[in-house]
Amino acid sequence: MPTTKRVFILGAGFSKPAEMPLATELLPLLTQKLDLDEMRQWLEWLCERLAWLSGNDQRAGSITQNIEQVFHNAHFDIEVHRLRQHLSPVGPHDGPGTPSNAAASISAWLSYLEEALCDVILEKDDQADLAPIIRWAGTIDSSDTVMTFNYDTLVERALSGVGKTWNHGTGREGDSGITVCKMHGSIDWIVANRSDPLSKLDLLFDKPNANRTEQNTGHIEEDFLLWRCQTREQLQNWMSDRDLQWIPRDASPPTVGIAGLGAYKQLHRIPGLGRVWTSGMQALSAADVCVVVGFSMSDFDAMAQMLFAEVARKRRDESRPLPVIVIDPSANDESKVRFRRVFRHVDFVKSLHEVIDWNCY
Repeated sequence: MPTTKRVFILGAGFSKPAEMPLATELLPLLTQKLDLDEMRQWLEWLCERLAWLSGNDQRAGSITQNIEQVFHNAHFDIEVHRLRQHLSPVGPHDGPGTPSNAAASISAWLSYLEEALCDVILEKDDQADLAPIIRWAGTIDSSDTVMTFNYDTLVERALSGVGKTWNHGTGREGDSGITVCKMHGSIDWIVANRSDPLSKLDLLFDKPNANRTEQNTGHIEEDFLLWRCQTREQLQNWMSDRDLQWIPRDASPPTVGIAGLGAYKQLHRIPGLGRVWTSGMQALSAADVCVVVGFSMSDFDAMAQMLFAEVARKRRDESRPLPVIVIDPSANDESKVRFRRVFRHVDFVKSLHEVIDWNCY
């Protein structure tokens, strides 16, 4: 009997039963960690404007801000300040009150929020209840592929916990087991210059180039490697000391391998992520069924929508449409429209994934 090839597409809702925060729950955690008054004032002002746009301006304080939405709208705020600089009677850096410096402040706050995100995700990852994830992990095998948009390491830890091998779909020779494609990166990934001595870590991606020289080219995929922390201790040490890392001359500092927040995530800044996306799309093209859990197909995942739709359209043209099952206890008409717009052939199961009989899918 042939083995069913399944692709699991996982979003934040998949990790929620393990007590990982959703995008709507992250902002208070991040602002509390940073405790910057000026940033809080700007966020409150942003919330008031979003409340007006949503028609809830009489209760702006009750609006829950999706952290992706904050980053998305922040870039428009930055652009507005840059436009106001055109009308300023002084230069962009002639004092702290110029519109240009206001734009720079918002950009800086976004970078602080991304840094705080790394710490919050790791903290919650350490505290997570893996039971519902392990329950799922026990039912999948090497014929399955996982595409997760989460930065946490719950899937990998759960698979290891039930004795299953896995890989990250970066094309390494000898990789085996279940392919776990981290579509937006991972909290335990490190992007570092080739000259950085990180040999104790797990090398995930090194782009081949027969014409490579020792000089930096200015291109991420050429000058940098992608590493993964092999142990929890390595990850904890890296995260706590990442501002104190030794940096070779003429090299950029190593960074956490996550793609950030907002509708436009610069995925190309993580070397090897192109290979990961290719691995995921190839699996989706060959799948017998796709199971979506905790992924809302929101506008902040526009790139994923485009590439998923490309696979679905090609399969339709080949007379082998892709059947998709969305497991979502709160699926509504709006979410159903989003999924059917992308995949066309979609069934919805209004159930919590932690009680699903995975052997039925």
